[in-house]
Amino acid sequence: MVVRTITNSCVISVAITIYALCSIDCDAQKRAPVFNTVQPETFADNMALSNAWGDFDNDGDLDLAISFKTGDVRLYENNEGSFKNIGPKVGLPTEGKETRSVAWGDYNGDGYLDLYVGSNRNGNELYRNDQGKGFSEVGVSLGVDIPHVSTRQINWIDYDNNGTVDLFVADRVGANYLFQNDNGVFVNVSKEVGLADERPTVGACWFDYNKDGFLDLFMANQSGTTDAFYKNEGGIFTDIAPELGMEGDKRRNDQGGVDCAVGDYDNDGDFDLFVANYGRNYLYENNGSGGFSEVSEKMGIRGDNHMVGASWGDYDNDGWLDLYVAGYKGPAENRIPVDRLFHNEGDRFSEVNTVGTPLSGADHGIQWADFDQDGDLDLSLTEGYNIKGHHPLLKNELPPERAESSLQIEVLDEKGLKSRAGAEVRLYDRSSALVGSRLVSTGDGYNSHSSGPVHFGLVDHSPVTVEVTFLTNAGRITQKQENVNPADYAGGVLEIKQVN
Repeated sequence: MVVRTITNSCVISVAITIYALCSIDCDAQKRAPVFNTVQPETFADNMALSNAWGDFDNDGDLDLAISFKTGDVRLYENNEGSFKNIGPKVGLPTEGKETRSVAWGDYNGDGYLDLYVGSNRNGNELYRNDQGKGFSEVGVSLGVDIPHVSTRQINWIDYDNNGTVDLFVADRVGANYLFQNDNGVFVNVSKEVGLADERPTVGACWFDYNKDGFLDLFMANQSGTTDAFYKNEGGIFTDIAPELGMEGDKRRNDQGGVDCAVGDYDNDGDFDLFVANYGRNYLYENNGSGGFSEVSEKMGIRGDNHMVGASWGDYDNDGWLDLYVAGYKGPAENRIPVDRLFHNEGDRFSEVNTVGTPLSGADHGIQWADFDQDGDLDLSLTEGYNIKGHHPLLKNELPPERAESSLQIEVLDEKGLKSRAGAEVRLYDRSSALVGSRLVSTGDGYNSHSSGPVHFGLVDHSPVTVEVTFLTNAGRITQKQENVNPADYAGGVLEIKQVN
Protein backbone atom coordinates (compact mmCIF):
# COMPACT_ATOMS: atom_id res chain seq x y z
CA MET A 1 0.00 0.00 0.00
CA VAL A 2 1.20 3.52 -0.77
CA VAL A 3 1.09 6.06 2.05
CA ARG A 4 0.25 9.50 0.76
CA THR A 5 1.30 12.63 2.61
CA ILE A 6 0.71 16.34 2.19
CA THR A 7 3.58 18.60 1.26
CA ASN A 8 4.27 21.55 3.53
CA SER A 9 3.42 24.00 0.77
CA CYS A 10 -0.18 22.77 0.80
CA VAL A 11 -0.79 23.44 4.48
CA ILE A 12 -0.83 26.51 6.68
CA SER A 13 2.20 26.00 8.91
CA VAL A 14 0.58 26.97 12.18
CA ALA A 15 -1.85 24.44 13.61
CA ILE A 16 -4.99 25.78 15.20
CA THR A 17 -5.96 24.02 18.40
CA ILE A 18 -9.63 23.86 19.18
CA TYR A 19 -10.22 23.98 22.90
CA ALA A 20 -13.24 22.35 24.47
CA LEU A 21 -15.87 24.26 26.36
CA CYS A 22 -15.37 24.62 30.11
CA SER A 23 -18.08 22.02 30.69
CA ILE A 24 -15.92 19.31 29.08
CA ASP A 25 -13.73 17.18 31.37
CA CYS A 26 -9.93 17.08 31.28
CA ASP A 27 -9.76 13.91 29.18
CA ALA A 28 -12.01 15.48 26.56
CA GLN A 29 -9.81 18.60 26.51
CA LYS A 30 -6.80 16.39 25.78
CA ARG A 31 -8.71 15.06 22.79
CA ALA A 32 -9.57 18.51 21.45
CA PRO A 33 -8.86 18.38 17.71
CA VAL A 34 -6.02 20.10 15.91
CA PHE A 35 -6.62 20.89 12.24
CA ASN A 36 -4.59 22.68 9.56
CA THR A 37 -6.15 24.52 6.64
CA VAL A 38 -5.11 23.01 3.32
CA GLN A 39 -4.41 25.24 0.30
CA PRO A 40 -6.56 28.14 1.51
CA GLU A 41 -6.11 30.03 -1.75
CA THR A 42 -7.52 27.07 -3.71
CA PHE A 43 -10.61 26.71 -1.50
CA ALA A 44 -11.26 30.44 -1.04
CA ASP A 45 -14.37 31.17 -3.14
CA ASN A 46 -17.77 31.52 -1.51
CA MET A 47 -21.30 30.32 -2.40
CA ALA A 48 -20.36 26.63 -2.15
CA LEU A 49 -23.27 24.45 -1.06
CA SER A 50 -22.68 20.69 -1.36
CA ASN A 51 -19.55 18.56 -1.30
CA ALA A 52 -18.92 14.89 -2.05
CA TRP A 53 -15.82 12.66 -2.08
CA GLY A 54 -15.20 10.01 -4.73
CA ASP A 55 -12.25 8.48 -6.58
CA PHE A 56 -13.33 9.47 -10.08
CA ASP A 57 -10.14 8.31 -11.84
CA ASN A 58 -9.55 5.09 -9.85
CA ASP A 59 -6.03 6.14 -8.86
CA GLY A 60 -6.54 5.13 -5.22
CA ASP A 61 -7.20 8.47 -3.57
CA LEU A 62 -10.37 10.47 -3.01
CA ASP A 63 -11.23 13.47 -5.18
CA LEU A 64 -13.68 16.19 -4.16
CA ALA A 65 -16.71 17.54 -6.05
CA ILE A 66 -18.29 20.79 -4.88
CA SER A 67 -21.41 22.54 -6.20
CA PHE A 68 -21.94 26.31 -6.11
CA LYS A 69 -24.89 28.68 -6.22
CA THR A 70 -23.21 30.25 -9.26
CA GLY A 71 -23.62 27.04 -11.28
CA ASP A 72 -19.97 26.10 -10.98
CA VAL A 73 -19.33 22.41 -10.30
CA ARG A 74 -15.72 21.95 -9.32
CA LEU A 75 -13.81 18.70 -9.27
CA TYR A 76 -10.70 18.94 -7.14
CA GLU A 77 -8.35 16.20 -8.26
CA ASN A 78 -6.33 14.73 -5.42
CA ASN A 79 -2.70 14.20 -6.37
CA GLU A 80 -1.00 12.75 -3.29
CA GLY A 81 -2.72 15.28 -1.04
CA SER A 82 -2.41 18.29 -3.32
CA PHE A 83 -5.60 19.55 -4.99
CA LYS A 84 -6.37 21.23 -8.30
CA ASN A 85 -9.75 22.08 -9.84
CA ILE A 86 -10.03 20.19 -13.14
CA GLY A 87 -13.78 20.70 -13.57
CA PRO A 88 -13.55 22.78 -16.76
CA LYS A 89 -11.01 20.36 -18.24
CA VAL A 90 -13.22 17.30 -17.76
CA GLY A 91 -16.47 18.89 -18.96
CA LEU A 92 -18.24 20.07 -15.80
CA PRO A 93 -20.08 23.44 -15.84
CA THR A 94 -18.39 26.61 -14.63
CA GLU A 95 -21.47 28.85 -14.41
CA GLY A 96 -25.24 28.93 -14.92
CA LYS A 97 -28.05 27.51 -12.82
CA GLU A 98 -27.74 27.19 -9.07
CA THR A 99 -26.46 23.71 -8.17
CA ARG A 100 -27.74 22.48 -4.81
CA SER A 101 -26.49 18.90 -4.58
CA VAL A 102 -23.91 16.40 -5.79
CA ALA A 103 -23.70 12.62 -5.53
CA TRP A 104 -21.28 9.96 -6.76
CA GLY A 105 -22.61 6.61 -8.04
CA ASP A 106 -21.68 4.10 -10.73
CA TYR A 107 -25.05 3.91 -12.50
CA ASN A 108 -23.86 1.93 -15.53
CA GLY A 109 -21.57 -0.52 -13.72
CA ASP A 110 -18.45 0.25 -15.74
CA GLY A 111 -16.27 0.68 -12.66
CA TYR A 112 -16.10 4.48 -12.81
CA LEU A 113 -18.08 6.78 -10.54
CA ASP A 114 -20.59 9.02 -12.30
CA LEU A 115 -21.77 12.37 -10.91
CA TYR A 116 -25.38 13.48 -10.49
CA VAL A 117 -25.85 17.23 -9.97
CA GLY A 118 -29.10 18.74 -8.67
CA SER A 119 -30.30 22.26 -9.41
CA ASN A 120 -32.85 24.62 -7.93
CA ARG A 121 -35.84 24.35 -10.37
CA ASN A 122 -33.74 24.37 -13.54
CA GLY A 123 -33.22 20.71 -14.34
CA ASN A 124 -30.67 18.21 -13.07
CA GLU A 125 -27.70 16.70 -14.84
CA LEU A 126 -26.14 13.26 -14.83
CA TYR A 127 -22.50 13.28 -15.88
CA ARG A 128 -21.29 9.92 -17.13
CA ASN A 129 -17.68 9.27 -16.25
CA ASP A 130 -15.80 8.37 -19.40
CA GLN A 131 -13.18 6.14 -17.76
CA GLY A 132 -11.60 8.95 -15.78
CA LYS A 133 -10.83 11.01 -18.89
CA GLY A 134 -13.86 13.34 -18.78
CA PHE A 135 -17.62 13.56 -18.27
CA SER A 136 -20.57 13.51 -20.69
CA GLU A 137 -24.00 14.82 -19.73
CA VAL A 138 -26.59 12.05 -20.20
CA GLY A 139 -29.37 13.11 -17.82
CA VAL A 140 -31.73 14.31 -20.54
CA SER A 141 -31.31 11.22 -22.71
CA LEU A 142 -31.82 8.93 -19.70
CA GLY A 143 -34.85 10.87 -18.45
CA VAL A 144 -33.45 11.87 -15.03
CA ASP A 145 -33.06 15.61 -15.65
CA ILE A 146 -36.41 16.48 -13.93
CA PRO A 147 -36.78 20.04 -15.33
CA HIS A 148 -38.72 21.71 -12.49
CA VAL A 149 -37.39 19.93 -9.41
CA SER A 150 -35.81 21.89 -6.55
CA THR A 151 -33.33 19.17 -5.74
CA ARG A 152 -32.03 18.56 -2.26
CA GLN A 153 -30.66 15.19 -1.06
CA ILE A 154 -29.60 12.71 -3.74
CA ASN A 155 -29.05 9.03 -2.95
CA TRP A 156 -27.58 6.28 -5.12
CA ILE A 157 -29.00 3.10 -3.52
CA ASP A 158 -30.28 -0.36 -4.50
CA TYR A 159 -33.77 -0.16 -3.01
CA ASP A 160 -35.01 -3.40 -4.63
CA ASN A 161 -31.88 -5.53 -4.08
CA ASN A 162 -31.58 -6.42 -7.77
CA GLY A 163 -27.90 -5.52 -7.96
CA THR A 164 -28.17 -2.22 -9.82
CA VAL A 165 -27.88 1.26 -8.34
CA ASP A 166 -31.15 3.20 -8.27
CA LEU A 167 -31.57 6.97 -7.91
CA PHE A 168 -33.59 8.89 -5.31
CA VAL A 169 -34.05 12.65 -5.63
CA ALA A 170 -35.62 14.72 -2.85
CA ASP A 171 -37.71 17.69 -4.00
CA ARG A 172 -38.06 20.86 -1.91
CA VAL A 173 -41.13 22.06 -3.86
CA GLY A 174 -42.94 18.96 -5.06
CA ALA A 175 -43.20 15.17 -4.98
CA ASN A 176 -40.01 13.19 -4.53
CA TYR A 177 -38.58 10.93 -7.23
CA LEU A 178 -37.34 7.36 -7.23
CA PHE A 179 -35.84 6.05 -10.46
CA GLN A 180 -35.43 2.30 -10.79
CA ASN A 181 -32.28 1.38 -12.70
CA ASP A 182 -32.89 -1.41 -15.18
CA ASN A 183 -29.42 -2.07 -16.62
CA GLY A 184 -28.75 1.60 -17.26
CA VAL A 185 -32.33 2.53 -18.20
CA PHE A 186 -34.18 4.59 -15.59
CA VAL A 187 -37.89 4.27 -14.84
CA ASN A 188 -39.72 6.66 -12.53
CA VAL A 189 -41.45 4.36 -10.01
CA SER A 190 -42.14 6.96 -7.31
CA LYS A 191 -45.93 6.66 -7.35
CA GLU A 192 -46.20 2.91 -7.72
CA VAL A 193 -43.88 2.21 -4.77
CA GLY A 194 -45.39 4.91 -2.54
CA LEU A 195 -42.58 7.48 -2.40
CA ALA A 196 -44.13 10.37 -4.35
CA ASP A 197 -44.41 12.28 -1.08
CA GLU A 198 -45.24 15.94 -1.74
CA ARG A 199 -43.97 17.29 1.57
CA PRO A 200 -40.92 19.57 1.03
CA THR A 201 -38.10 17.07 1.59
CA VAL A 202 -34.54 18.26 2.18
CA GLY A 203 -32.80 15.37 3.96
CA ALA A 204 -33.06 11.68 3.05
CA CYS A 205 -31.30 8.76 4.76
CA TRP A 206 -31.51 5.11 3.72
CA PHE A 207 -30.69 2.25 6.11
CA ASP A 208 -32.12 -1.12 7.11
CA TYR A 209 -33.37 0.00 10.51
CA ASN A 210 -35.20 -3.27 11.33
CA LYS A 211 -32.75 -5.73 9.74
CA ASP A 212 -35.30 -7.28 7.37
CA GLY A 213 -32.97 -7.06 4.38
CA PHE A 214 -34.38 -3.92 2.71
CA LEU A 215 -33.25 -0.30 2.83
CA ASP A 216 -35.78 1.95 4.57
CA LEU A 217 -35.99 5.72 4.07
CA PHE A 218 -36.16 8.57 6.58
CA MET A 219 -37.15 11.97 5.16
CA ALA A 220 -36.45 15.29 6.90
CA ASN A 221 -39.19 17.65 5.72
CA GLN A 222 -39.34 21.44 5.80
CA SER A 223 -41.85 24.32 6.03
CA GLY A 224 -43.74 23.21 9.12
CA THR A 225 -44.53 19.73 7.79
CA THR A 226 -43.90 16.45 9.57
CA ASP A 227 -40.99 14.12 8.88
CA ALA A 228 -41.52 10.71 7.25
CA PHE A 229 -40.04 7.26 7.79
CA TYR A 230 -40.83 4.87 4.96
CA LYS A 231 -40.55 1.17 5.74
CA ASN A 232 -39.48 -0.81 2.70
CA GLU A 233 -41.69 -3.87 2.45
CA GLY A 234 -40.11 -5.62 -0.49
CA GLY A 235 -40.15 -2.60 -2.81
CA ILE A 236 -43.36 -1.00 -1.53
CA PHE A 237 -43.06 1.77 1.05
CA THR A 238 -45.27 2.67 4.02
CA ASP A 239 -44.79 5.75 6.20
CA ILE A 240 -44.43 4.53 9.80
CA ALA A 241 -43.16 7.79 11.32
CA PRO A 242 -46.46 8.36 13.21
CA GLU A 243 -46.32 4.81 14.57
CA LEU A 244 -42.69 5.22 15.71
CA GLY A 245 -43.13 8.76 17.08
CA MET A 246 -40.62 10.18 14.58
CA GLU A 247 -42.69 12.87 12.84
CA GLY A 248 -41.06 15.66 14.85
CA ASP A 249 -42.52 18.24 17.19
CA LYS A 250 -45.29 20.61 16.18
CA ARG A 251 -43.63 23.16 13.93
CA ARG A 252 -44.10 26.69 12.68
CA ASN A 253 -43.98 27.29 8.94
CA ASP A 254 -40.36 28.42 9.22
CA GLN A 255 -39.30 25.22 10.98
CA GLY A 256 -38.62 21.68 9.83
CA GLY A 257 -36.11 18.96 9.10
CA VAL A 258 -33.10 19.76 6.94
CA ASP A 259 -30.59 16.91 7.05
CA CYS A 260 -30.20 13.45 8.56
CA ALA A 261 -27.17 11.30 9.32
CA VAL A 262 -27.00 7.59 10.22
CA GLY A 263 -24.45 6.16 12.64
CA ASP A 264 -24.06 3.63 15.45
CA TYR A 265 -23.08 6.21 18.06
CA ASP A 266 -23.41 3.83 21.04
CA ASN A 267 -21.57 0.86 19.48
CA ASP A 268 -24.42 -1.58 20.09
CA GLY A 269 -24.66 -2.81 16.49
CA ASP A 270 -27.85 -0.93 15.60
CA PHE A 271 -27.92 2.21 13.49
CA ASP A 272 -29.13 5.43 15.08
CA LEU A 273 -30.31 8.64 13.41
CA PHE A 274 -29.53 12.34 13.91
CA VAL A 275 -31.82 14.96 12.35
CA ALA A 276 -30.68 18.58 11.92
CA ASN A 277 -33.55 21.06 12.04
CA TYR A 278 -34.66 24.60 11.76
CA GLY A 279 -35.79 24.23 15.35
CA ARG A 280 -34.96 21.51 17.87
CA ASN A 281 -32.55 18.81 16.71
CA TYR A 282 -33.29 15.12 17.25
CA LEU A 283 -31.15 12.12 18.11
CA TYR A 284 -33.06 8.87 17.66
CA GLU A 285 -31.55 5.85 19.39
CA ASN A 286 -32.37 2.53 17.72
CA ASN A 287 -33.56 0.07 20.36
CA GLY A 288 -32.80 -2.95 18.17
CA SER A 289 -36.37 -4.23 18.12
CA GLY A 290 -37.94 -1.97 15.51
CA GLY A 291 -38.33 1.24 17.52
CA PHE A 292 -36.47 4.42 18.43
CA SER A 293 -36.16 6.71 21.45
CA GLU A 294 -35.46 10.44 21.11
CA VAL A 295 -32.41 11.02 23.37
CA SER A 296 -30.90 14.37 22.33
CA GLU A 297 -31.25 15.94 25.79
CA LYS A 298 -30.12 12.79 27.58
CA MET A 299 -27.02 12.45 25.41
CA GLY A 300 -26.01 16.13 25.46
CA ILE A 301 -26.85 16.92 21.83
CA ARG A 302 -29.28 19.65 22.65
CA GLY A 303 -30.19 22.86 20.94
CA ASP A 304 -32.88 24.79 19.13
CA ASN A 305 -30.88 26.23 16.26
CA HIS A 306 -30.86 26.85 12.53
CA MET A 307 -28.87 23.73 11.63
CA VAL A 308 -28.39 22.47 8.10
CA GLY A 309 -25.87 19.67 7.50
CA ALA A 310 -24.63 16.84 9.73
CA SER A 311 -22.22 13.92 9.52
CA TRP A 312 -20.79 11.28 11.87
CA GLY A 313 -17.04 10.62 12.08
CA ASP A 314 -14.54 9.43 14.70
CA TYR A 315 -12.10 12.34 14.45
CA ASP A 316 -9.84 11.25 17.35
CA ASN A 317 -9.78 7.49 16.63
CA ASP A 318 -11.04 6.55 20.08
CA GLY A 319 -13.59 4.10 18.67
CA TRP A 320 -16.68 6.29 19.18
CA LEU A 321 -18.47 8.26 16.46
CA ASP A 322 -18.43 12.03 16.92
CA LEU A 323 -20.87 14.41 15.24
CA TYR A 324 -20.33 17.64 13.29
CA VAL A 325 -23.38 19.82 12.61
CA ALA A 326 -23.24 22.88 10.36
CA GLY A 327 -25.65 25.82 10.47
CA TYR A 328 -25.99 29.58 10.38
CA LYS A 329 -27.64 32.56 12.00
CA GLY A 330 -28.50 36.14 11.10
CA PRO A 331 -30.48 37.88 8.34
CA ALA A 332 -30.16 36.85 4.71
CA GLU A 333 -27.78 39.70 3.93
CA ASN A 334 -25.42 38.89 6.80
CA ARG A 335 -25.54 35.21 7.69
CA ILE A 336 -22.66 33.75 9.66
CA PRO A 337 -21.78 30.10 10.36
CA VAL A 338 -22.84 28.46 13.62
CA ASP A 339 -21.16 25.09 13.75
CA ARG A 340 -21.26 22.45 16.47
CA LEU A 341 -18.83 19.61 17.08
CA PHE A 342 -19.94 16.97 19.58
CA HIS A 343 -17.33 14.63 21.02
CA ASN A 344 -18.63 11.18 21.93
CA GLU A 345 -17.61 10.27 25.49
CA GLY A 346 -19.27 6.86 25.31
CA ASP A 347 -22.13 7.56 27.71
CA ARG A 348 -22.88 11.08 26.46
CA PHE A 349 -21.58 13.85 24.17
CA SER A 350 -19.52 16.92 25.11
CA GLU A 351 -19.43 19.96 22.86
CA VAL A 352 -16.18 21.36 21.51
CA ASN A 353 -16.02 25.13 21.13
CA THR A 354 -15.47 25.93 17.43
CA VAL A 355 -15.95 29.72 17.63
CA GLY A 356 -13.17 31.63 15.89
CA THR A 357 -11.47 28.48 14.62
CA PRO A 358 -11.19 26.73 11.22
CA LEU A 359 -13.90 24.34 12.41
CA SER A 360 -16.38 27.19 12.30
CA GLY A 361 -16.25 27.41 8.54
CA ALA A 362 -19.48 25.86 7.32
CA ASP A 363 -23.14 26.77 6.99
CA HIS A 364 -24.17 23.88 4.73
CA GLY A 365 -21.89 21.04 3.62
CA ILE A 366 -19.86 18.77 5.90
CA GLN A 367 -18.01 15.65 4.73
CA TRP A 368 -15.42 13.56 6.59
CA ALA A 369 -12.76 11.69 4.58
CA ASP A 370 -9.17 10.57 5.04
CA PHE A 371 -7.98 12.28 1.87
CA ASP A 372 -4.26 11.95 2.70
CA GLN A 373 -4.54 8.30 3.83
CA ASP A 374 -2.73 8.79 7.11
CA GLY A 375 -5.45 7.04 9.12
CA ASP A 376 -7.42 9.95 10.58
CA LEU A 377 -10.51 11.71 9.23
CA ASP A 378 -10.07 15.08 7.54
CA LEU A 379 -12.87 17.53 6.84
CA SER A 380 -14.40 19.33 3.87
CA LEU A 381 -16.80 22.22 4.62
CA THR A 382 -18.89 24.62 2.54
CA GLU A 383 -20.06 28.10 3.40
CA GLY A 384 -22.64 29.18 0.83
CA TYR A 385 -24.56 32.01 2.47
CA ASN A 386 -21.79 34.25 3.77
CA ILE A 387 -20.57 36.69 1.13
CA LYS A 388 -17.11 36.37 2.69
CA GLY A 389 -17.41 32.61 2.86
CA HIS A 390 -15.25 29.86 1.43
CA HIS A 391 -15.18 26.07 1.21
CA PRO A 392 -12.25 25.05 3.42
CA LEU A 393 -10.46 21.75 3.44
CA LEU A 394 -9.03 20.86 6.85
CA LYS A 395 -6.33 18.30 7.61
CA ASN A 396 -6.63 16.40 10.88
CA GLU A 397 -3.36 16.53 12.83
CA LEU A 398 -3.67 13.53 15.11
CA PRO A 399 -0.26 12.27 16.26
CA PRO A 400 0.93 9.52 13.89
CA GLU A 401 0.62 6.78 16.50
CA ARG A 402 -3.06 7.67 17.00
CA ALA A 403 -3.80 8.33 13.32
CA GLU A 404 -2.45 4.91 12.37
CA SER A 405 -4.65 3.22 14.98
CA SER A 406 -7.49 2.80 12.51
CA LEU A 407 -8.83 0.61 9.74
CA GLN A 408 -10.56 1.63 6.50
CA ILE A 409 -12.71 -0.83 4.57
CA GLU A 410 -13.96 -0.59 0.98
CA VAL A 411 -17.08 -2.66 0.35
CA LEU A 412 -17.52 -3.97 -3.19
CA ASP A 413 -20.17 -6.04 -4.93
CA GLU A 414 -19.51 -9.40 -6.57
CA LYS A 415 -18.24 -7.62 -9.70
CA GLY A 416 -15.84 -5.47 -7.71
CA LEU A 417 -17.98 -2.35 -8.10
CA LYS A 418 -18.68 0.36 -5.52
CA SER A 419 -22.43 -0.20 -5.53
CA ARG A 420 -23.22 -1.38 -2.00
CA ALA A 421 -24.45 1.82 -0.32
CA GLY A 422 -26.33 0.74 2.80
CA ALA A 423 -24.19 -2.34 3.43
CA GLU A 424 -23.18 -2.71 7.09
CA VAL A 425 -19.66 -3.21 8.44
CA ARG A 426 -18.95 -4.42 11.97
CA LEU A 427 -15.69 -5.11 13.78
CA TYR A 428 -15.19 -7.63 16.58
CA ASP A 429 -12.21 -8.07 18.88
CA ARG A 430 -10.46 -11.31 19.88
CA SER A 431 -13.13 -12.06 22.46
CA SER A 432 -15.86 -11.62 19.81
CA ALA A 433 -17.04 -8.39 21.47
CA LEU A 434 -18.40 -5.76 19.10
CA VAL A 435 -15.94 -2.92 18.51
CA GLY A 436 -18.25 -0.79 16.37
CA SER A 437 -20.49 -0.55 13.30
CA ARG A 438 -20.39 1.61 10.19
CA LEU A 439 -22.81 2.08 7.31
CA VAL A 440 -21.56 2.34 3.73
CA SER A 441 -22.78 5.88 3.13
CA THR A 442 -26.17 6.51 1.55
CA GLY A 443 -25.72 10.28 1.80
CA ASP A 444 -25.49 12.95 4.49
CA GLY A 445 -23.83 16.29 5.21
CA TYR A 446 -26.36 18.38 3.21
CA ASN A 447 -27.51 17.14 -0.19
CA SER A 448 -24.46 15.04 -0.96
CA HIS A 449 -23.49 11.40 -1.34
CA SER A 450 -19.83 10.51 -1.09
CA SER A 451 -18.35 7.21 -2.22
CA GLY A 452 -15.45 6.10 -0.07
CA PRO A 453 -14.31 3.52 2.46
CA VAL A 454 -15.80 3.29 5.93
CA HIS A 455 -13.44 4.38 8.71
CA PHE A 456 -12.95 2.81 12.14
CA GLY A 457 -10.84 4.39 14.86
CA LEU A 458 -9.27 1.73 17.08
CA VAL A 459 -7.95 1.83 20.64
CA ASP A 460 -4.99 -0.37 19.68
CA HIS A 461 -3.52 -2.40 16.82
CA SER A 462 -4.90 -5.77 17.89
CA PRO A 463 -6.28 -8.06 15.17
CA VAL A 464 -10.02 -7.84 14.52
CA THR A 465 -12.71 -9.76 12.72
CA VAL A 466 -14.43 -7.80 9.94
CA GLU A 467 -18.07 -8.63 9.26
CA VAL A 468 -19.91 -7.18 6.26
CA THR A 469 -23.66 -7.53 5.79
CA PHE A 470 -24.90 -7.20 2.23
CA LEU A 471 -28.56 -6.62 1.34
CA THR A 472 -29.42 -8.99 -1.51
CA ASN A 473 -32.40 -10.57 -3.25
CA ALA A 474 -31.76 -13.55 -0.98
CA GLY A 475 -31.92 -11.40 2.14
CA ARG A 476 -29.16 -10.23 4.48
CA ILE A 477 -25.93 -12.06 3.63
CA THR A 478 -23.03 -11.79 6.06
CA GLN A 479 -19.36 -12.36 5.27
CA LYS A 480 -16.50 -12.48 7.77
CA GLN A 481 -12.78 -12.02 7.49
CA GLU A 482 -10.94 -13.04 10.63
CA ASN A 483 -7.54 -12.09 12.09
CA VAL A 484 -7.27 -8.81 10.21
CA ASN A 485 -4.20 -6.91 11.34
CA PRO A 486 -4.97 -3.18 11.01
CA ALA A 487 -1.27 -2.35 10.66
CA ASP A 488 -1.20 -4.28 7.36
CA TYR A 489 -3.55 -1.68 5.88
CA ALA A 490 -1.93 1.52 7.14
CA GLY A 491 -1.93 4.04 4.31
CA GLY A 492 -4.52 2.07 2.38
CA VAL A 493 -7.79 0.18 2.64
CA LEU A 494 -9.00 -3.37 3.14
CA GLU A 495 -11.30 -4.40 0.28
CA ILE A 496 -14.17 -6.76 1.07
CA LYS A 497 -15.82 -8.16 -2.05
CA GLN A 498 -19.27 -9.75 -2.02
CA VAL A 499 -19.07 -13.44 -2.89
CA ASN A 500 -22.77 -14.41 -2.83
